[in-house]
Amino acid sequence: MPQDFVVVPPEPPKPEQAPGAGRVSLRPRNVAASMVGMAGLGLLVGYLISVFVVFPSHDPAGGLRRVPELVGLSEEEARQNLERVGLGYEVEAGLHHNAAIGTVVAQEPLGGQMARPTSAVKVNVSLGPKLAPVPDVVGLSHSQAEIALASAGYQSELVWVDAEADVGEVVDTKPAPGTPVQLPGQVQLIVSAGPPTVAVPNLITRSLAEARATLERIGLRLGTVRQDSESLAAPGTVLGQNPRAGRVVERATRIAVTVAIAPAEQEPTDTLPAGQ
Repeated sequence: MPQDFVVVPPEPPKPEQAPGAGRVSLRPRNVAASMVGMAGLGLLVGYLISVFVVFPSHDPAGGLRRVPELVGLSEEEARQNLERVGLGYEVEAGLHHNAAIGTVVAQEPLGGQMARPTSAVKVNVSLGPKLAPVPDVVGLSHSQAEIALASAGYQSELVWVDAEADVGEVVDTKPAPGTPVQLPGQVQLIVSAGPPTVAVPNLITRSLAEARATLERIGLRLGTVRQDSESLAAPGTVLGQNPRAGRVVERATRIAVTVAIAPAEQEPTDTLPAGQ
């Protein structure tokens, strides 16, 4: 019985591999890219080391605390705000300030700065405005009183009133002497302008300077000054006055006076006989 035969074609020959096949060839471009990548990685590692090891962050997440703003708060509010962020509280000497007593007026460190946990923030609290008693200047002249008040830290304001005291004399102050007043402050000086009417004093035999001072002290004024060269009185002596002494006149009335002066020197005359 005949057999069937299957003819199998022969396998084609395998191509020969080129020398070096199967190895990756590093071209110059790939080498440069690799070097750049390694350098970038090195920079990144160095940055992370500097940030987290050499120079740690001052961010609150790094362990520090941000100091809250305390100025304007009460002592209790300031203490609570510091405790809330883990910081201590320390009161330094108080300061005289216009803020209400017990209000924080200064702090160290300042608000917004960083501080170590549990470290103390120093605060100054207001003691309120500085007060001082008004000096007793009653009886002084207003110029003397102004100097005394300025030395004590006060400014002064003059208020003129009718009074029996000498013109310019301080008869009262507002606030009254001894009253505590905030510094710097202002005090009113109640000053005598003299009474509305006054009796004319006797000026005769006084010097002209004394007469002027006497009149001004009681609210009168020196008026016309006449001269008398025939009097034997010392030059400058008051010989007469108008209105006369004792007459009651209104304040600021002018009083005329007559004053002695030295006799005028006579001009020399020619005593030689005629014809010579």
